Order: sequence, then C-alpha cells, then structure tokens
Amino acid sequence: MITIISPEGSSTTYALKRAIENLGGRCEVLLLADDKLIVDRNFYIECDVIHSRCSIGNYLGRLTMYSWQVLNALECEGYIFINSLKALYNSSDKFKTIKILSKNKINTPKTALIRDYEDAKRFMEEENLDYPVVLKNSFSKCGVTVKKITSDEELKRYTKNAIWEGMIVQEYIDFRVGDLYRDVRILVVGDEVIGGYSRVSKNFITNLHMGGSIKPVKITEELEDLALRCAQAIGGDIVGIDILPSKEGYYVIETNAAPGIKGFQYLGIDADYRIAEFLIKSSKV
Repeated sequence: MITIISPEGSSTTYALKRAIENLGGRCEVLLLADDKLIVDRNFYIECDVIHSRCSIGNYLGRLTMYSWQVLNALECEGYIFINSLKALYNSSDKFKTIKILSKNKINTPKTALIRDYEDAKRFMEEENLDYPVVLKNSFSKCGVTVKKITSDEELKRYTKNAIWEGMIVQEYIDFRVGDLYRDVRILVVGDEVIGGYSRVSKNFITNLHMGGSIKPVKITEELEDLALRCAQAIGGDIVGIDILPSKEGYYVIETNAAPGIKGFQYLGIDADYRIAEFLIKSSKV
C-alpha cells in the first residue's frame, strides 16, 4: 500500500493515485485538512511507503510546521518515505538547498540568510551586489513570497520581519530572452531525467501558479547532468530542479521534492506514471 500525504489534495495527488491503481498498485490519500483527522500519540497508518506532497511551508499566508510535525511523527513508526524526510527538508529550506548545491560545486546565485535590513546591506556590500536583488522566504512555494527589490526603501520595507519569516536575499540573475523570462524545470525520478520544460513569463516570477506558461525545451547533456547532480546532492528520488539560463551559464535556484506534474502532462510527458512506477517498485523492496 502506498499512502500519499497531501495538505488539501491537488491535481498531482489524484493523478498519481490513478496512475498507481492503473498499474495494479494500491493507494490511499491522507488529507491533512480532513476535519476528522486526529493526530495523537497513537497515530499510525497502514502502508508500505509514504509519498509526501507537503513539508514545511506557507498555508493561508503564514508559515506552518503542522505538515512537517505529522511527517516526523510518522517517521517514528519506521515507515519508508519517498522522498526521505531529509530530502524533503533539504528542498523545503531554500537557503539549505543553496548551501548544499554550492558545496557540491553547482552554480547558484549568491545568497544570504538575513535577520534584517542591515544584514541584507552588509551582504550586498561584501558581494558587490547592486540593485535589483531578490528577496524571498526560505520556506515558501509557488513564488508567492518572491520580490525583486530595486531600492533601499523597498529593502527596508520588506525586511522588517525578516528574522521571523526565515528570509533570504539573493543575487538577481538576468534570464530574459528578449522581452520574456525563460527558466527551465527538469524532473528527475530515480536516477533518470524524465523530461523538462521552459516556464515563460513577462514577469521574472515564472511559476505556473503565478501565470507562467509552458514551452518545450531541449534537454541537453549538460542540463541532464546538472539535474542529476542536483537530485543526488539533496538526496532526493523524485525531484524538480529549477534552472536559470544566463549569459554566464546555468544557475540552479531551487529544488522541489514534491514537484507538480501539470507542465509535463501538458507536453505529453507521462510523469504521473513514471513516478507511480518508482513508488510501486519502492514499496516492494
């Protein structure tokens, strides 16, 4: 039995469930928003593998640890997690992601974890960074907390609660092609690149949830190698890797240990079945 844990359910969650069942596997979905859910000291579930679609992140505009606490409580029962909780954390904490990738000699933007405006300014001065810079919460998703900061006034305004929000400031990488911003999302399952696409937007925030569109992209040998190195570095089996192409080369900005499959399905890539096959195989080990 494979259990998919999800905050409220999503198109990816139920697509994976259908794919697992169509391939002859058994699957249940545990919704953490279920009104009848009680997580007490005796809480457990009957399954062979847990696939989490959640971790630490924002819910209704505020940071929540609830999902993370539920997952860690279940880990006490000895369940197999795909991805592991370590990999989930490594991807959830965007600052740790950058640290891990950098230590593995993977090109990333210059980044600092900050407490306030003064921290941000010291970092910019030490790294000789001018505006714009990027500001985001280390635990967030779908680009909802990402801001391009263009002045001291903006930096002061948006860093007032930096220490409470786990905020990072980051070098701005110009990845425009003409008037459009184009980044690359690649999906790794196991030790294989399943596919990828370009996210295109007039805004530098290209996330699909923020209005970005999907275009095909050629996965070169360089991109494939880069994606596999990233997945290996964070210890993930199912990982989405976000890459910015620039004149200076490729920069990896984030990894995602619970990647959505909408973009891949749009291009005819059967990401749901490839992930389902991996989960079924893992449940039989």
